[in-house]
Amino acid sequence: MSSTTSTPGNGNPGKTDFDTLKNDVKALREDLAALLRDTGSVAQDQAKTYAAKGKALAEDAGDKAVEYKEAVADKVREHPLAAVGIALAAGFVLASLSRK
Repeated sequence: MSSTTSTPGNGNPGKTDFDTLKNDVKALREDLAALLRDTGSVAQDQAKTYAAKGKALAEDAGDKAVEYKEAVADKVREHPLAAVGIALAAGFVLASLSRK
């Protein structure tokens, strides 16, 4: 950034200061555009990373849900009367809670 001072007698000092200011604003605009590009790139990379982590967590949760479903199905097959009793008790509790 060049600094020019306006002194009487050096031609058109107002124009020189205006040109300097105009060049500084142009450089600032270019720097800001570069900063925004870089920030957008970093944010996009982080979003992709977190999306991949989220997808992996969702897949793990889905796998766990399938495992738990199979475990519950096995327990129901092993103890069908207990499963019916638990279902009746859960239904009774939910019905009594919904009345209030």
